Amino acid sequence: MELFYSRDIAAGGRSLDQEESNHCVRVLRHTAGDVIHIVDGRGCLYECRIEDANPKAVGFSVLKVEEAYGSHPYELHMAVAPPKNIDRFEWFAEKATEIAVDRITPLFGDYSERKVFKKDRCERIVISAAKQSHKGAVPQLDDAVSVRNFLAGTFDADVAKFICYCDDTDFLGVKKISIREALGKAAGDKYAIMIGPEGDFSRDEMALAVEKGWQPVSLGTSRLRIETAALTAVAAVYLNYI
Repeated sequence: MELFYSRDIAAGGRSLDQEESNHCVRVLRHTAGDVIHIVDGRGCLYECRIEDANPKAVGFSVLKVEEAYGSHPYELHMAVAPPKNIDRFEWFAEKATEIAVDRITPLFGDYSERKVFKKDRCERIVISAAKQSHKGAVPQLDDAVSVRNFLAGTFDADVAKFICYCDDTDFLGVKKISIREALGKAAGDKYAIMIGPEGDFSRDEMALAVEKGWQPVSLGTSRLRIETAALTAVAAVYLNYI
């Protein structure tokens, strides 16, 4: 089943944008009367009938709505430092969307090589990945923030907060444990996971995170690239629920 995307459909919008319309009419050859399926990026799947097969603005009517389409039984917020090669971050965002993630925050740390993040292209990638993997919800993609500003944010008390880093040192008396063990100890189904830059988190950033209640966790003995580490964490949470 081919999915289309419309961010306006929940608010009463009844036409696809030009890019989606062109794909619908000129690539897939849909015509008036055909039934198509549209996701709104907020979790709903709409079964619709094409009323106007305009390749610049396909008009449609809604036949029925399915809520929580392609949903997962947990909430996952990934905060990841983009590597110098932005293609790798975009690859992570795409694959994480295909697996299951709710929010992605790009981080700039003390040792980050990349200090600029433009999210427009990445947003298009996660929308495409959500459609491809049959998910009604598109992950929220934030503007980039510094590690310190991210740690200064407020998290609900029931969110299990994990920070992954390469150093084996314990911080402020808090022992580093495996992500499997950390997931097993989590009281609820909400998670936030931090992945640092190529140069890892600084000791000051680690100490601040531990002071804020973030549990240091390990992703195993292999030394992983940023995007591999981040996707490993996403998969670890996903596999904990299947």
